[in-house]
Amino acid sequence: MKLKHAWIAALFTLSTGLAQATELATQVLSAPGKANLIEVMTASATVTAIDMASRKVSLKGAAGDVFDIVAGDKVTNLQNLKVGDTVTLEYLQMLDLELLKGTAGVRKRIVEVAADKAAAGQAPEAGIGAKVTLFGDIIGLDKQQQTVTVKGVDHTMVVKVQNPDQFALMAKGDQIKAVQTQAVGISIAPEKK
Repeated sequence: MKLKHAWIAALFTLSTGLAQATELATQVLSAPGKANLIEVMTASATVTAIDMASRKVSLKGAAGDVFDIVAGDKVTNLQNLKVGDTVTLEYLQMLDLELLKGTAGVRKRIVEVAADKAAAGQAPEAGIGAKVTLFGDIIGLDKQQQTVTVKGVDHTMVVKVQNPDQFALMAKGDQIKAVQTQAVGISIAPEKK
């Protein structure tokens, strides 16, 4: 299972170059009535040029591709970045699903956002994260197709449930609680000795 990658634009405007120079680790865990998916994408690049006026940083990826990013206002201490520094970006996305028995009726969405940046005088780094909690009602089940129809705040969707044991636990009138957490952090990698 893959999560859709949604870069958080408030931190950086990224080109496809950084996304191509990545390592991806995925972990899926499940227990009766619960499932968790965790994806961590890590990318490194070397700074080749810095334009302080436009806040444009040119980077060279592991494959030799050169691309630019624009450091947003959340990135502090950009003046401490030097040509030759290695920049590391880590993108974390988690999806936690939980079956809530007999609780249908109150569909809602809760959005939380947090940002962090380097203190004055430290190496430039920044991070931003978002957590969205959704509660949706199970309004239909198709045993033959092994699909569940879930009605959320704004949308109704049909989802294929791969695990027959998990599907057997679901019934009309139950709810699915989904918590999606995304976080992006960028920092200067320490020099190798």
